[in-house]
Amino acid sequence: MPTEESVTRLIRETLGSRSLNEYPEAPRHDQLLGRALRRRRVTLKPVGEQGLVFVFGGVVVGGMDSVVTTLVSAHARRIVADPQLLRRHLELQEVPLAAEPTEAGEPTQATELATPSTIRAFVVGERVSASLLRLPATVLGDGRSTLEQLLKADAQARSRHALLGSTALPSPSEASMPAAREKLRQRGLDPDAVPAKDALVRLQDSLAISAGGLTIDVTATLPDALHELAVDAVMAVPGLFAAAVDLQVPDLESAEGAVVVAVLPDADISLAHLPGYGEPRDVAGAIAEEILLRASR
Repeated sequence: MPTEESVTRLIRETLGSRSLNEYPEAPRHDQLLGRALRRRRVTLKPVGEQGLVFVFGGVVVGGMDSVVTTLVSAHARRIVADPQLLRRHLELQEVPLAAEPTEAGEPTQATELATPSTIRAFVVGERVSASLLRLPATVLGDGRSTLEQLLKADAQARSRHALLGSTALPSPSEASMPAAREKLRQRGLDPDAVPAKDALVRLQDSLAISAGGLTIDVTATLPDALHELAVDAVMAVPGLFAAAVDLQVPDLESAEGAVVVAVLPDADISLAHLPGYGEPRDVAGAIAEEILLRASR
């Protein structure tokens, strides 16, 4: 299957040939955006408990409520907060969507269930500023090391990445404890086994960074058609000019069969600035530029 081949090949090559990125600090979403605005001579003035107003040359050019800027209108926020309303807007623009849930209580928005082809694209204006392949906590066998040894090496690498430092599975402090070994066995994993060379061992199913998930920057390698799909999803929502779009992609080399599974205007941009592997992308800078551009019109 194309998905397994293209995604597995990318993950295997990345984990086998690259080192996990190192970042001494992990600025929050709002800190990244604040820095980007201040570099452009924009002043941030607090309003209320979580609000900010952006002032440039004495003129108000935008603002932010919690982590959502004025690139997301109140109307757009109402739409994306209602899964069925969002779906109708996307369908009107013929944006391909994931199948609707068939069982009561099944979520319609993005989930943290593992899939080898989950792409998160950060759209600002009419272009993708960053796209990431998201995967669960995974280690690559070398044919010599036990799984426990691989986990210890993974934990050591994560300790040098500020965003991932506390997300090792198991954590560095419990890597050799009986309880941690038992957790692996409950997953059907033997901590004393030696995975074959180039074997990918998935440690759990969540894509969440807090649960050990990893990201690989694929901004420069995804086909334009996939980026266009993400942009189309954002443009389908009136008043939405910045959001992350989660895509389910059958093949990293084609947009055929790709569908939108979520539109997330409050997604954390730090994932793009501090990817596990690959180049960091300045999404905050793109947002700041878009705010100034729209204020000048």
